Amino acid sequence: MANTFKIDTKSSVSTSGNNVVTAGGSSTLVILSILIANKTAASAQADVFINKNSGDDVFLVKNAPIPGGSSLEIISGSKIILESSDVLQITSNTASALDAAVSYLEQT
Repeated sequence: MANTFKIDTKSSVSTSGNNVVTAGGSSTLVILSILIANKTAASAQADVFINKNSGDDVFLVKNAPIPGGSSLEIISGSKIILESSDVLQITSNTASALDAAVSYLEQT
């Protein structure tokens, strides 16, 4: 089993579902950190959602406020597992205000 540390990014998160990380058909992902930065002067809100291949889809955070010029780290100190074909999505209430970076360990 190969273990590889990776980072996926999404610039200018939109107001509709943005797929940021998708677990491959034969991989398991261990999400280590989700960092969302607000690059505008005004406050914006973020949703982080897991779209499961099998099982219930869930929000990790819903309408989380991120003040202008600051950032929010989701799951700091915890871990989230994405199994085969699961998708991590991030949306914003303000188009192009947020950038996101997701660090994870991919096991194949």
